[in-house]
Amino acid sequence: MKSKVLDFIRKKRLLKKGDSVVLGVSGGADSICMLKILSDAQKRRDISIYVLHINHQIRGAEADEDAKFVKKACTKFKVPHRVVSVDVPSIAKEQGLSLEEAGRMVRYEEFSKYAYEVGANKIAVAHNSNDNAETVLMNLARGTGIKGLGGIAPKRKMEDSKGNTIEVIRPILCLTRKEIEEYLNENDIKYREDSTNESTDYTRNKIRLEVMPLLENINDNAMQNITNASEELADTSKYIDKDVEDAYEEYVSEEDGKLFLSDKAFSLDPVVFSGVIRKMIENTAGKLKDITRIHVGDVVNLKEKQVGKKIDLPYAVVAEREYEGISIFCEENESSAKSEDKEIVISFEDDDFDKENIEELEYTKWLDYDKIDDVVVRTRKKGDYIIVDDKGGRKKLKDYFIDEKIPRRERDDVLLVADGSHILWVVGHRISEAVKVTPETKKVVKLEYNS
Repeated sequence: MKSKVLDFIRKKRLLKKGDSVVLGVSGGADSICMLKILSDAQKRRDISIYVLHINHQIRGAEADEDAKFVKKACTKFKVPHRVVSVDVPSIAKEQGLSLEEAGRMVRYEEFSKYAYEVGANKIAVAHNSNDNAETVLMNLARGTGIKGLGGIAPKRKMEDSKGNTIEVIRPILCLTRKEIEEYLNENDIKYREDSTNESTDYTRNKIRLEVMPLLENINDNAMQNITNASEELADTSKYIDKDVEDAYEEYVSEEDGKLFLSDKAFSLDPVVFSGVIRKMIENTAGKLKDITRIHVGDVVNLKEKQVGKKIDLPYAVVAEREYEGISIFCEENESSAKSEDKEIVISFEDDDFDKENIEELEYTKWLDYDKIDDVVVRTRKKGDYIIVDDKGGRKKLKDYFIDEKIPRRERDDVLLVADGSHILWVVGHRISEAVKVTPETKKVVKLEYNS
């Protein structure tokens, strides 16, 4: 069995000469098996290993005994180690997380800290083949896409406590739980049993204790078949990811923290299009947990909806149909232009100013001063209008924004030069026909916008 693990490590390129690795060891069968195999292999492989044990303060005296057991095992295997205690229940309550979520967050924070201190470039965790099958079923039940059906990856990258890239590896992912326990029993290696593993209060435990036995009654090889399928789906996902990356680079742009997908992408293959949407959500939210196929599908369907249609997603993420595509942004972080941060400079032209050859500039405009009463700089209000022709034809400002395809989320931020409800200048766009300079104009006022 040891050779099976070492072959897996070599095939997946999990370790190389000179690597330094922090092992997460709970004291259970999986982590003790990983500790034993890697401690035996470290000289031959020319690697350095360290152990970190975290007491989550969930199981009282039982957890204290786990810590003592890990210290004793590390001393036996002559491996440097550290034991830390973190109040996970309090953290879960403060941050509104489940114990599972809070525990996972704490573990990787502590792993990255210790790795930085000892100069380790990798973190090893003891997920096994059963864990992978359970993860696939859990993701499937929650409504995952193809990536979630790929299960647990043998390795992935993360950042340590100082922002440096570090790799998380899973050296015994190739082993079943049965193989691990048989190996430890045959070699008379002790390990700890976690009493919470028998509680169906945890989602994963429900799958392990209730769902998997039912599937194995149907087919003895159910767990292995799920694992094999997940590997094929993981490879398929990697292949699709290449096309998604190319499409994302071509069709997605970013401005002020908001991502915009051009409607030119609507002709993409549906699988690639969905992948681009998923990536946009991930880059906006910072994670994909709790983002299901339904969420992605709702955003994909926006391309058939009318302009202005919005979809609310987890983590305060919003997707909106716009005139030329779909935008995705985080509503909490949505920035708004404040008029006090901007400046309109007003000056007057000389009498010899050439009124018949005024330049068409985006952020500089010339107006007939005598047709203006009281000028203010503000954002839109109900009842605003702009005069759009030389006959005095009015258009509601809202209708003007729609006609000009100004996204709804940007309309409250557009700066206006107004005389009452009469909009003299939609900054960055047009001026009112009523105040245009003509050959009859006597006094010309110049407005310049400086951001």
